[in-house]
Amino acid sequence: MAVDTHKAVKKLKEVGFDEAQAEAVVVMVGEAFDDTVATKVDIAELRGEIREVRTELRAEIRDLEQRMTIKLGGLLVLALTLLTAINKWIG
Repeated sequence: MAVDTHKAVKKLKEVGFDEAQAEAVVVMVGEAFDDTVATKVDIAELRGEIREVRTELRAEIRDLEQRMTIKLGGLLVLALTLLTAINKWIG
């Protein structure tokens, strides 16, 4: 955010601040804005980080789906093996 510091100092002096006070206020306000206001660059960097997190999350979800499918398949094989064994033992 662009602030005309000269104009701000001038306005503060018009309402009773001396030069040093006006400059100090303008510097403090500028520092506060620098610390709290996001710039276009900040937002672009954040979007890039969000994109990276989404990509990583999708990869982890795919990996989890694959592991779950393998485990479910293993459980099905085990269940069929047990049913076959029980059937032979009973029958």
